[in-house]
Amino acid sequence: MMEPRPSLPLPLDVLIHILSQLPPSPRRGCDDPIYAFVGFLEASTLLREAAMVSLLWEPHYRARYTHYDEQAEARRLSMTNGDWRLLYVARRQLDGVALRHLDEIVRQRSGQLEHARSIFELSFDIWDVMQTEAEQPVPVLFRGANENHAAQTQNIAPNASTRRYWARSIMESISRSYAIDLWTRSERGDDSVSFVESFSALSCFLGKSPKQMSEIFLPLINRCRAFLLGRDCVLDPDDPKYDLVELCIGICSFMRSEGFDAVDPENFHLLQNILPHAYLTSNKKTIPISLVHVFVAIARALGVHASPVDFPARVLVHVSTPDPLIDDFYVDVYGSSIKPILTLREDITALLMQHGIPPQSMVQYTSPCASPSMLLRTSRNILSSVHGDHRSSGSLAQTSLYIAFCIYLLLTSREQFAARVTMYVGLLDCVTVIPKTLVPLFPERSGARETLEDKCRTTVERHRAMTTVKLRSSPENARVSYFVGMVFRHRTRKYICCIYGWDNTCKEDENWIKEMNIDSLPRGRNQPFYLCFSQDGLQRYVSEDNVEPKLATTGMVTEIISSTHNFPIYFSDIVAMSGDRVKLVPSPEVLHSYPEDEVAARHWLAAHASG
Repeated sequence: MMEPRPSLPLPLDVLIHILSQLPPSPRRGCDDPIYAFVGFLEASTLLREAAMVSLLWEPHYRARYTHYDEQAEARRLSMTNGDWRLLYVARRQLDGVALRHLDEIVRQRSGQLEHARSIFELSFDIWDVMQTEAEQPVPVLFRGANENHAAQTQNIAPNASTRRYWARSIMESISRSYAIDLWTRSERGDDSVSFVESFSALSCFLGKSPKQMSEIFLPLINRCRAFLLGRDCVLDPDDPKYDLVELCIGICSFMRSEGFDAVDPENFHLLQNILPHAYLTSNKKTIPISLVHVFVAIARALGVHASPVDFPARVLVHVSTPDPLIDDFYVDVYGSSIKPILTLREDITALLMQHGIPPQSMVQYTSPCASPSMLLRTSRNILSSVHGDHRSSGSLAQTSLYIAFCIYLLLTSREQFAARVTMYVGLLDCVTVIPKTLVPLFPERSGARETLEDKCRTTVERHRAMTTVKLRSSPENARVSYFVGMVFRHRTRKYICCIYGWDNTCKEDENWIKEMNIDSLPRGRNQPFYLCFSQDGLQRYVSEDNVEPKLATTGMVTEIISSTHNFPIYFSDIVAMSGDRVKLVPSPEVLHSYPEDEVAARHWLAAHASG
């Protein structure tokens, strides 16, 4: 019987062709085609030679890494001579650095802020890997209103909700820093910053990247082009049949066909009307300034010189005509279903006079305006909407006010807005956005700079004070009766709370103690006090005298989670118990800070299981 002949290796061009057929994947995982490349690189010389071909790596690089820091990317291109494999390796190494920092952030409070700052400084280079972390499945009760509650509940990674929270928070800090830098450039007269770009950056405060905002507009613009061509609308300005007025009317018609229209009166003050990522997707019936943003983005992409006009009562669009013999005109996008085109002579002058504006003051209300004017107008809209919108979450209202006062501080000379900004700054921004991006914009010893620096310093000091490990077994903590994760009702005010930390005595200052009349309590200030989240979204400090323990139910916990943006910092999961009862699972950093509270929780739950 003949022995089988040893198989000959496949030719190099065939191996290259095989690798070229592997579909790129934007996410890492066990089915990542890059593992095939790694296998080739670790095998024979011939296989390694095939996997070293630079162009094979390009589609995988482009699929995985859609974001980057422009300066860092330029340096990488120079150092690698444009080799796609080396570029991919460099970015994967950065991913590894960022993930190790994220591991430490989740693990314990000590060093947490330093690790967060290290990720932030990598900027958009680590956006894609953080987005992967931010999109991992989490327990059902931690999912947002727009997430699929029926999606898989199996194979959820440990501490997934806590990890997602930190990944999203870091992304928000990176994109907020970008927005502040962009608005500063616009305020300083940088003509390269367009109105569309600076207005889209409002969504950066909600963790949307500039690239993500551009990607929302691109298919919209393409659909508009197809819509117009389908109606035989001429798009070439050099064509004798080109009609700019008809083109603008056509854009308005397209927008209405896509759902972009005047908002219903009862929804006028919804905060989603002000945030581009919201009104470009789900809240398309929106306010005038937002419709103008959409119109200008489409029109400019089609070669129309369109700009916003800071008109009283309703923002309009100014359209410049290429023919000097033809007057410019205005588009009322909000009222386009009735009368889309307005002229200066027949409409605008009369409207301004109705608003009591004399002829000598009309120029500022009829001329194209720069981005700062529209941003300030949006800030005023935010302040108005926050008081009129009773349906949006408290965290959205807080972030919207953060946007408004940042814009006021950046675009006006009134330093007192710094104090308003500090009211809405979170922990992470106090070590990233504020000191790295906002503070350097103000002179040394200026009021704004000192206010911002004081806020950052006190916030960081307060956080570092919480890194102390607290043991229930220590003699000084012997009187602490309750534990992290307990749900209770306030004995006198009756609201529901959840404990996320404790002190063995009151640690607030004398002014707070007097204001809250603490010394009138049965045990006064010398009793344990509990750091709590309440069902209304507020963080509270409650004496043990006022704690009325309750067995946690799904309804109680859901209400607290929905109103508490940073809940996942302290709790990673919710475990079902008997009936409708649940148990809160502390995050790793809380377990590290209160290592004996889990045992106390188990004992208490066992004792009250039949209650």
